[in-house]
Amino acid sequence: MKAHTPKEFNGAKLLGVFESGTSEWHEARADGIGGSEVGTIMGLNRWESAYYLHQLKTGNLPQKELDSFAADLGNILEPVIMGPLLQRQHPDWEVFTTGTYQHPTIPYLHANPDGLAKVDGEWVIVEAKTSRNYWHEVPPNYVAQVQHYMNVMGVKRAVIVGLVAMDWVEYWIEADSFEQQVIEQTAAKFWDGVVNDTAPDWDGSASTYEAVREMHPDIDGTEVEIDGIHNLVLAQEALDKAEAELRQMKSQVLALMGKAQHAYIEHEGEKIRVASRQARGSGRPFLVIKKGK
Repeated sequence: MKAHTPKEFNGAKLLGVFESGTSEWHEARADGIGGSEVGTIMGLNRWESAYYLHQLKTGNLPQKELDSFAADLGNILEPVIMGPLLQRQHPDWEVFTTGTYQHPTIPYLHANPDGLAKVDGEWVIVEAKTSRNYWHEVPPNYVAQVQHYMNVMGVKRAVIVGLVAMDWVEYWIEADSFEQQVIEQTAAKFWDGVVNDTAPDWDGSASTYEAVREMHPDIDGTEVEIDGIHNLVLAQEALDKAEAELRQMKSQVLALMGKAQHAYIEHEGEKIRVASRQARGSGRPFLVIKKGK
């Protein structure tokens, strides 16, 4: 695939062409906010919290190594999606790789899309995605990601393409000035916190909890006084009650399912799977609840 990396693109400045995972790539990411991080600071990334990202940016946590089958598969499939599969769907498109660009007036906003395409004489952002699960709609963090790219690079349209549940998907997204303004404002607040080492507010995510655990791995035997201990006790009591209610409902559903593998409800004529029975090896089946629609 050909590359398109002018020193300026609609006023955006080229920072460089960095191979993913290299030290140069990490340095460029550390100096700003990239598209894949926008969903995190907007609270749209269920895997990573703004607090965790803040600690990475401020050097309080080491950079994570993406060591998972899903991440590896996505990296392997990206050139296939951007190359032969996209070419098969749109043989008239000119598709290019590109570099990392900096917003014309907001230097900490960076864009590194998977590619650019010339469609009917117009530049379009192209972002490749893979997922083993079917999408009922485009994940909102991906929408925020391409809105950010369009804002940085002055492009009016973007398309998310890829393999979702082994099907080709193609979602077109138009530039939305209001959404881009919200992203800019949220990014400004987050980046000010990075510069001044002021962490975002606490949230209830597992990512934030794991960040704090990782930042304080040692136990020195001392003790500290804390305020609000009653809130901690009440939260634990509420959790215990909620877990007991959940176990009760899961027991009822398992009994209703009998030997069935899946359970569903009907809504407006559509059959929606809500739970499944699974087992590990020769172990007894357990219930897995489907989250979301």
